[in-house]
Amino acid sequence: MTRFNIDTCSLLVEFNASVWTARKLDKKTTDEVVSSKNAAAKDAARVNKHLLAGRNELDVIQTYIGSVRTFVYENTMPWSDNGLRLLPTTFFMEFSKRMHDSEDTFFSYVEDFIKVYPSLITAQAMALGDMFRREDYPTPDELQSKFAFKVNYMPVPTAGDFRVDVGNDAQKELQDKLNKLADDRVEAAMQDIRERLKTHLTRMQDRLGYDNVDGESKTRKFHDSLVTGALELCDMVKHLNIVGDVELEQARAGLAQTLSGVDAKELRNNMSVREDVRKNVDALIDKLSF
Repeated sequence: MTRFNIDTCSLLVEFNASVWTARKLDKKTTDEVVSSKNAAAKDAARVNKHLLAGRNELDVIQTYIGSVRTFVYENTMPWSDNGLRLLPTTFFMEFSKRMHDSEDTFFSYVEDFIKVYPSLITAQAMALGDMFRREDYPTPDELQSKFAFKVNYMPVPTAGDFRVDVGNDAQKELQDKLNKLADDRVEAAMQDIRERLKTHLTRMQDRLGYDNVDGESKTRKFHDSLVTGALELCDMVKHLNIVGDVELEQARAGLAQTLSGVDAKELRNNMSVREDVRKNVDALIDKLSF
């Protein structure tokens, strides 16, 4: 495998966020359930109360964090099992700004939530009935610490950074293993990008096809994201192709050219354009070796 100086064109990013779960184990109700069901094992059931049952104020924050995680995953590549992601340096400034703005938005939502939090507790007395316990709810100050948004950047480690007091032969063996580990991770990251592009092309091939209904050819329905998602993916792959994979770039460029000047509405209403795009997508998929 050709080795790439991955440390000069990429860096590692780590994103962690936490949101208050508003869940609490109800030991009393758990014991009642276990007893009423004549269960011999005390841990046969667990009753977790939803402290904000019937309310959606916290859902806004949870949904937003989900969208931020999606942005991170879609614009980076996998690197390690502990959550580190590989970020091309060409995309760093845009990525960093987006994450900074996201952090501001996140804590704005948290601030809005904490403002109404005391009134929510009062409302839950009726919602939870006999399961309501005021002590289950943290104070506003305590609640603040249950929300976190952290982004860390770090250089990609290389075998040259490895220093240990062992013999030359042992050190060379360790460095060789580190090089192989880095190469394997780069290949896994690139395969992730190839699969993303191939999956979307295959989806386009399917949705731009036809169904035979009672002897009549009917076009298949699709969402606008079939086109917008493809164009976004083309821009993304341009940054994420850190090793300069020629085949990947050709497929990306081919898809971008195929969709140049085309929108979802035209694909639905203009059968000639639809057929041309479908044929081009078929041809792109046929050329793929991955």
